Amino acid sequence: MSKNFQAFLKLNKEKYTNEYVVIVNKKLFAAGQDIVAMLKSARKKYPGSTPFIAKIPDRSVLVL
Repeated sequence: MSKNFQAFLKLNKEKYTNEYVVIVNKKLFAAGQDIVAMLKSARKKYPGSTPFIAKIPDRSVLVL
């Protein structure tokens, strides 16, 4: 399991409902709707790292 994924599991997801989150180096880098801009920014600031990206669903969404 990657360290960025572990950081995602510990993240308080209630704050980021219906938003994308980008985690780099075990820290939340950005959250919002414009995933392209956030990813470009993360790659520019951390060129050697692989960002972890996830969308936080609404509580009413059932993931099976």
